Amino acid sequence: MSGSLLVRGARILTLDAEDRDLSNADVLVRDGVIVHVGRVPIEAAAGVDRVIEARGRLMTPGLVNAHMHSQSGTMSGFADRLSHPAFMWLTQAHTSRRTPDEIRLAVLLCATQMLTTGTTAAVDHFPGQRFTAEDMDAVLAAWEETGMRVALGMRFFDEDFGDILPKGVDLPEKLATRARSIEILKPHPLDDLRDLMPAVIRKWHGKGGRLSVFPAPSNPDRCSDAALVFCAELAERHDLGIHTHLLETKTQMRMAQERYGESTVAHLERLGVLSDRWSCAHAIWLDDADIALMAARGAVAVHNPESNARIGSGRMRTPDMLRAGVTVALGTDGSGANDNLVMQEAARAAAFLHRADLPDRRDWVSARDALRMATVGGAAAMRLSGRIGALAEGMAADFVLYDVDRPWWTPINDPVAQLVFAETGAAVDVVVVDGRVLVEGGRVTAFDAEAVMREVRAMTAVLARRNADLFSVAEAIARLLP
Repeated sequence: MSGSLLVRGARILTLDAEDRDLSNADVLVRDGVIVHVGRVPIEAAAGVDRVIEARGRLMTPGLVNAHMHSQSGTMSGFADRLSHPAFMWLTQAHTSRRTPDEIRLAVLLCATQMLTTGTTAAVDHFPGQRFTAEDMDAVLAAWEETGMRVALGMRFFDEDFGDILPKGVDLPEKLATRARSIEILKPHPLDDLRDLMPAVIRKWHGKGGRLSVFPAPSNPDRCSDAALVFCAELAERHDLGIHTHLLETKTQMRMAQERYGESTVAHLERLGVLSDRWSCAHAIWLDDADIALMAARGAVAVHNPESNARIGSGRMRTPDMLRAGVTVALGTDGSGANDNLVMQEAARAAAFLHRADLPDRRDWVSARDALRMATVGGAAAMRLSGRIGALAEGMAADFVLYDVDRPWWTPINDPVAQLVFAETGAAVDVVVVDGRVLVEGGRVTAFDAEAVMREVRAMTAVLARRNADLFSVAEAIARLLP
């Protein structure tokens, strides 16, 4: 990003190494990088391209959503009281067979919600089914259009999706035949992925300085050992992260023991692939040894408290992980499992989740803990530690200005606590990514968000007709599940 920008007179929560809370301070940006935080001398600010007067505004680093699914962006309010298996089957019907333009619209819808609530970076675990080069081009071009900083996790599985058809549930022969005929949740052959994934990385990774591309197993238990080793080798060769779901459900924990004779985490260690490149969404059904391994290898656990609660899959052992030294990031999950992509709400849920269980308040997840998950923890998940997640000289100019002339900010007693416990994203005024203003006056300026929402409404009806056979099979299977 070329050009210069001066933000003048803000209250600034830097979240940097010194954890400074600055009053009436300035930030000077040149070519997408912060070059000064504090009082900027008049001579240093001479000739800047733009000045934003920020008195009455609170400035913070942009939030990082370390686990979401753009394909689920159209699914807010989707069903209720579904088991995880039923949810997964029905999600396939909602998100399959999309055209490149439909993929783009879902991305822009997600970006609209995240940007206007102060999220500047995200890990998108995309898609839910087998993908093509055309799918990857569509989703990455759309993220480039948004102006956000994004790590695209190329989600795949090359073995059965066995955890969503529990033991003891046999499909009637006619239904099983229909499911096979529509190829719902058909595995992606590893030989195909060996060519396709490197090609996507070569074309898109690092583009514009804001896009990353990661190999991303849907779940290690849905993948062959050869595929997991391939991911580790690919990530090492290109210096990438690896993103995955990990032990989200009790069923997955049981199946791992049956398949490997040990936990999934222990199996990744035995394969020699567990490292700080991994960011692991949910990470609920881990034992003490798993947590110790995560900490020792530097793997990031991505907490998704709201979606875990909505689907009833369990609670991540966040206090234990923090105590053990595991880096914890924060995600919303997809809109189908959480209904919104508001990171302040996820942070509040993370802070409150375990308090009733812990008599010693020193063990509680604090507001500051939760905010760090949503900033520096997310930066670690994206392999951008030291570049995003704080406001300091030399870091990327990704930040948010909140209008604190709001009831829940009056008076400002503790800006960290109010940001986590009181804010909902409604006070977001200006959002800057890479030095570029993407939201101003609470409205997206990077693209036409109102037109996107109009097109999404029309798209939904088209998809329902196109995927009628998928819905029929998914709904029939869901009715058979406990």
